Amino acid sequence: MKKILVVGGAGYIGAHIAWLLQEGGYQVRIYDDFSNGLKSRVEGKFEDVVIGDVLDRKLLVNSLAGIDGVIHLAAKKAVGESVSNPLKYYENNVGGTLNILAAMSVNGVKNLIFSSTAAVYSPSEKLTISEDDQTEPLSPYGQTKLLAEKLISNVASAEGLSAISLRYFNVVGSLRDEFGDNSKDNLVPKVFAALKAGAEPEIYGDDYPTKDGTCIRDYIHVGDLAEAHILALEQVFKSKVNEIYNVGSGDGYSVSEMISQISKTIGKTLTPKIVARRAGDTAQLIASISKIERDLGWRPKYTLKEMIDSAWQAESRSRL
Repeated sequence: MKKILVVGGAGYIGAHIAWLLQEGGYQVRIYDDFSNGLKSRVEGKFEDVVIGDVLDRKLLVNSLAGIDGVIHLAAKKAVGESVSNPLKYYENNVGGTLNILAAMSVNGVKNLIFSSTAAVYSPSEKLTISEDDQTEPLSPYGQTKLLAEKLISNVASAEGLSAISLRYFNVVGSLRDEFGDNSKDNLVPKVFAALKAGAEPEIYGDDYPTKDGTCIRDYIHVGDLAEAHILALEQVFKSKVNEIYNVGSGDGYSVSEMISQISKTIGKTLTPKIVARRAGDTAQLIASISKIERDLGWRPKYTLKEMIDSAWQAESRSRL
């Protein structure tokens, strides 16, 4: 039975992946500093949990003993904060990845899945973005992820790692109510937080060159994303690879359309407030997913309604 270290395994996405791994017969060790991850996501569900920071190389070395593969999800990810405090992002996202790779090298661990982002891409007028499109990130957050990808690819080539980087688009929904998204930066939980506070949700700019003036993004259910990690992990164990894949739905929805679906799901009319654009946001970002479909046989299953419905169910349960 293979043992997997899930770095950031108490996070929203990490917990879903760790749970699917465990359900699929893998042994799982969670590594998380709980700065964003929640103990409620792991307590009573995973027996092997290490409380640690990705900047603690010595602890990472010790935590990789007996491990067959790593799924690395730990990162700072607020685009706006990365603009105002880039040093924090380079230190954590690039430095943390370097520490994980060094710890893997010490322990002879050769298999890695990396959580990257669509924020690595340059602004584009193309309908969909493919993996070989230009990468020139607008934000320090995107820059740190692109640097981490390159670091992984170079080390993989030099040391014979089998590695896949997955470029996430916008992740929504939940498979288990206790795994719901608690991020302060993602659209859907931000709308829920506004509702909880008795306020209207905010839209960052309505003057983009899109059909309704609001940003268009590709949204994917976290269950589909977690399944992509399982298939990617199977691939790195099966053969030596050094690949990058988009993981999205292949469809785009504007912020206004998302808020409209949230309104339908919760049964309440929402009247969002328009505020200034955020630094680092692009007008449109939709994934081409033909490469991951071809190579890994992966396809998303969930609809936008199912994404929002499951997110609201998790949010509603968290208030009980």
